[in-house]
Amino acid sequence: MKPTSQSDYTKRIERVIAAVAASLEQEHALPSVTTLAGIANFSPFHFMRVYRALAGESLGATVQRLRLTRAAHLLAVSSAPISEIAGRVGFETPQAFARAFRQHFGMAPSEARADLAGEAPPAAPHESSQPQPAIRVDVVTLKPFCVVVLRNQGAYVKLNEVYGRLYGWMAVRGALESISGIWGVPHHGRETPEKDWLFDCCLATSAELSAGEGVRPGELGGGEFLRHLHIGSYERFDEVHEALLRDVFGHPQWKLREAPILHEYLNDPEATPESELQTHIYLPIEKSAETSP
Repeated sequence: MKPTSQSDYTKRIERVIAAVAASLEQEHALPSVTTLAGIANFSPFHFMRVYRALAGESLGATVQRLRLTRAAHLLAVSSAPISEIAGRVGFETPQAFARAFRQHFGMAPSEARADLAGEAPPAAPHESSQPQPAIRVDVVTLKPFCVVVLRNQGAYVKLNEVYGRLYGWMAVRGALESISGIWGVPHHGRETPEKDWLFDCCLATSAELSAGEGVRPGELGGGEFLRHLHIGSYERFDEVHEALLRDVFGHPQWKLREAPILHEYLNDPEATPESELQTHIYLPIEKSAETSP
C-alpha cells in the first residue's frame, strides 16, 4: 500500500475547510468536531492538535476567517442589512461582527460595501504558527508503569500546589521513597477555555496504594512514543506538541495512537532557572499499516 504523503494530509485539511465553507454558504449549522475529524480521516482524540499543526492555525481561527470571507461576499453582492449578514454568518451581535471584520480586513463592513461594488475584499492571509526548524526526536518504548494521579481543572498557576498536595498524600502513607519520577498529562488543546483545562499531576511509584482524597492510582506508558527533550519554559509546550505532530506526518512509517501526550519533568521548577528547565515530551505513535509489507 502506498504510504501517506504530506500532500495527502494537506488534502485532508482542505476537505475540512471545504466542509466548513459549504456549511456557511448554505447557512447550515457547522459540522461537529467529530464530523470534521471523520471528513479528514483523523481520530477525534488528537484532531484539534493535528489540525493546528497541519493548517498553521486553529480550527476556530479557520472558522472565523471563513465567516468573515463569506460576510464580505454578501456585503458586496447583496443589499441585506449588515445586522442580518452578521447573524447569517454566525455572529451573535452586529457589534462583535463589526469588530472582527475591521480587525481582519482593516475596514468597517459599511466601508467594504461602499468601496467594493460587486466584489468582496480579499481575505487577509493567515500566518502559520509552525516553528522552524524541525525539532530533534527519538523513538522510544515505554513499558507501562504505575502512578498516583491528582487532576487539576483550570489555570496552570496552581499546578505546583497540586503536586505539593500529591507529595503530601504520599508522605502520609510513607511512600515518598517509592517515587521514581514526576509526570504530567494534559487533556486539552490551545482552543480550550482556561477554566476547562484538565491536567493530571502524576508521580511514578512502585508502591501499591488505594485511592483517597481525590488521588487515584493509574498507569502510564505502554507502547512506542516519539520523544523530544524540551529545554526552557513550560509555556512553549503547545508549540512543541504541534512540532511533534508535524514530525509524525512527515514520516509515513508512523501514525498517532489514541493515547495521551505525556510530560516527564526532569528537574525542579522551584530550584531551576526557567531557561534550564528540562522536560521529556512523549507523543504516542505506532507503526503505520500503510508501510507494512
